[in-house]
Amino acid sequence: MRRSVGVRLGRIATAAAGAVLMLGIAGPAAAWEVEAGAPDEDLRAFHRRFAAAAYPYPRHGAAPLGLVGFDVYVDLAVDEGFDGEPFFGPAVSGDLPADVLAVGRVGVRKGLPGGIDLGASYGRAIDSDLELVSAEIGWAMIDGGLVSPALGLRLTGTRSIGDGAYDLEQYGAELILSKGFAVVTPYVGGGAMWSEGRFDRSGVPHVPEEPPRDLGDDETRAFAYAGITVNLLVPKITFEVEQAEDLQAAVKVGFGF
Repeated sequence: MRRSVGVRLGRIATAAAGAVLMLGIAGPAAAWEVEAGAPDEDLRAFHRRFAAAAYPYPRHGAAPLGLVGFDVYVDLAVDEGFDGEPFFGPAVSGDLPADVLAVGRVGVRKGLPGGIDLGASYGRAIDSDLELVSAEIGWAMIDGGLVSPALGLRLTGTRSIGDGAYDLEQYGAELILSKGFAVVTPYVGGGAMWSEGRFDRSGVPHVPEEPPRDLGDDETRAFAYAGITVNLLVPKITFEVEQAEDLQAAVKVGFGF
């Protein structure tokens, strides 16, 4: 029988706690890495699962920050079923921290006139050499008010950095709907992401008569999410559940106004 969503979320929350601890104690050496010599189908499956897990979901509502508003944050997303997939052994070597794929980010968002917000972040798959830089632009089509919700359009772009065997390029577009109350802001959203992954096989043993063949794969995938931000003034804490390739959860701690 399939596990209930409640049981899965409980396991994800427990895994997230372990991954948060790993953020503070992980060393510089990679505990897991991508094996570019794996079969093509395993590498493609890895790319699709990793790209969905590493997407820079908003983890905030649709209302604009405003001209003087800003948000500095750290967040962590957890995919607790990543190491149970058939591709994990062939395409990934090593052990995941706390037995989950955990992607941590630090970032900043700044409000501009006209309901525009700009943001940038740096991320890393914990205990790996996979690093990510992302940028986003948001536009609040409806600001929201005492009784009306806010509606926003958000565009994102992500690139991997470094000289690892796997490179990711990703773009996304989404709509966010949220409603602010006294100290909480629930929100929902969804959209589509386009992700291209490339695997460098220059270091993979091959037949001398045949040059190494790099592998590329791209796809477009729909996604959805729901979350809630608790405004404690300092800080603001957001919990979000995300569904693309699989269900995952994230927590964000932000400072600003």
